[in-house]
This record gives sequence, C-alpha cells and structure tokens, in this order.
Amino acid sequence: MTLTRTHLFGFVGLVALAFALYWAKAEAQAVREKVLVLQEEVDTERRAVRTLEAELTWVERPDRLEAAASRKLGLVPLTADRMATLDEIDQIAPLRTPTPVATAKSLASTEVAPKPAESRADITKAAEAKPGPVTTVVAR
Repeated sequence: MTLTRTHLFGFVGLVALAFALYWAKAEAQAVREKVLVLQEEVDTERRAVRTLEAELTWVERPDRLEAAASRKLGLVPLTADRMATLDEIDQIAPLRTPTPVATAKSLASTEVAPKPAESRADITKAAEAKPGPVTTVVAR
C-alpha cells in the first residue's frame, strides 16, 4: 500500500477538523459557564430588588409616615377648621399688584413726588412681624 498525496491531504484535513471541533466544543463550554454565572448574578440582583421593594413598601406605610411626621416634625392631620377661602387669604396676605413698565418718555414727562421717610419704628415692626398660621386654600 502506497501513500499518495491525496491520502496525506485527507489525513491532515481530518486532523484539522478534529482540532476545530475540539476548539469549538471548548469555546461552547466556556460560554455556557459564563452564561450560568451571569444568570446567577441576575437572580441575585432580582432577589435584592424584591427585598428593596419590600423595604420601601414598609417605609412608605401611611400610618408610619403620619406617626413620624407628628413625632419628629410636629405636623398634624388637616382638619376642617384649618381651611380658608381665597378672600380670607387675601386679607391675611394681600397680593401686590404689579406696576406697569414705564417708557423713557413717560418717565420724563411725569413728576415724581418725594416719598415720605419711614420711621425707624415702622421698619423694626415690619422686620419683627411673624407670619400667621398656615392655612390651606379652598376654591370659592
């Protein structure tokens, strides 16, 4: 039996195919292991998200928030006697009316009356004034 070039090329091709198959199998196994590790990480993160959502649900409980607000901040629930109408609020804190922007010609043509000087006592009273109780606005 004699070996010909065809037999030699066939043998080399067969060895190359066996090596390529082995390499592809090893790569597939490495990818499979990486996918398993990533899947485990995803499962761990999902468990952490579920835990955090449960903690958030507990923290946002209305009864817990109400107790903490009254205990730490001194807040109380809104009652009907703390409601005010817009007219009552306007009496407590009237809105300032904006002044129209004057042009240079209208400023030059009008005379400006001197502003009376405010007394020191008026300025001190205004600075010491404290705001009244907080009320809630209800539409008319």
